[in-house]
Amino acid sequence: MAPLTIGRRMRREFYQMMQAGSVHTIYQPVVLIAGSSAIGYEALSRGPVPALASPLTLFELASQESLGPRLDLLCCRRALENFPLKDREDILLFINLLPETLEMGCVNADKLKRWTDQSGIAPGRVVLEVIEKEMRDPARFYSQVMRLRRAGFRFAVDDVGTGYSNLSLLSDLAPEFFKLDLDFVRLTRIRPVRQLLVESLVRFSGQIGAMVVAEGIESAADAEVFRVLGVHLAQGFLYRPA
Repeated sequence: MAPLTIGRRMRREFYQMMQAGSVHTIYQPVVLIAGSSAIGYEALSRGPVPALASPLTLFELASQESLGPRLDLLCCRRALENFPLKDREDILLFINLLPETLEMGCVNADKLKRWTDQSGIAPGRVVLEVIEKEMRDPARFYSQVMRLRRAGFRFAVDDVGTGYSNLSLLSDLAPEFFKLDLDFVRLTRIRPVRQLLVESLVRFSGQIGAMVVAEGIESAADAEVFRVLGVHLAQGFLYRPA
């Protein structure tokens, strides 16, 4: 993907957003494929103006400005503050975090526990989604993960099926959830080899007590394919957001 071209106006709007903390959050359901009832919601952050509406644009701009972890911190806090189902103890909240945000301690166990206490959300209801992209210091990353686990937070490996996920992260993190990347999911229905890979991941996840989530489900036909493959959870435009 070509680097994002940042104009003066976009940069100004970005810094105004950061100063005001004016990120808003959309909550996309994570559902049981059989029955479509929600077990949780993923927090997806958006900027306050059309130019910053895409999370990809938002975080690419933050990366170019060396503000990725700072934006991550803001989005994480807003996701907890704005969650509309705080009183539903059976509902999980999935929050994306960059690896460097954890490595640098921008979001750590003490800070996240303080925010969950303020929001009335138990740590066990919060699932932190991570990928291995840009992991600079694995030892420091896993040290932060251990502290978060001791505080009760759960983990998901995001974007499984892309170049960013590998066997080290899949095994060392020991996550409660594996989230299949939406681009991988979209072609699985017509590619038998991908179906075999999904079945293997389902077996592996079951052996360690984890669950697989198929992201990017847009049709009932796709949902049925993954149900047959043994995947229990799905996410995508087929399901209505909160």
